[in-house]
Amino acid sequence: MLYKRIGEVEKMLLRKWMSRLGIGAAKIDLVLDHDQYKQGDVIIGRYDIYGGTIEQKLKRIESDLVQTIDGEDRPILNNCIYTASTVLAEENRAISFKCRLPADLPVSDSDTAYKFVTKLVFESGTDSLDHDEIKITSA
Repeated sequence: MLYKRIGEVEKMLLRKWMSRLGIGAAKIDLVLDHDQYKQGDVIIGRYDIYGGTIEQKLKRIESDLVQTIDGEDRPILNNCIYTASTVLAEENRAISFKCRLPADLPVSDSDTAYKFVTKLVFESGTDSLDHDEIKITSA
């Protein structure tokens, strides 16, 4: 009811503040071709970016391959794309992703796990996070 009573300027300001809190903000999803890879493999995928309720200015896209051993996280690889682009409201965009796994990476087992932690970083507002688990097997 209250939303219907306010004008367009007020609606825009409300959407802007909500996106800064993470409500209606742009989102990112790292889409990988597979969820299991061999040591030394090249991982190919894409970043799917979904615009929120307002346009937002991007600073960068970060993807870390994180190794978890006995509950302790350790970054292994970092992929960072710096940008000064804008994600328009309700825009959908895809950006290619590619990285090579180290040939000596320990394989996944009951004590060792891997995940990509992907972050969409804005000039202002709440960052968008995505987690994608993968398994590493021997070459």
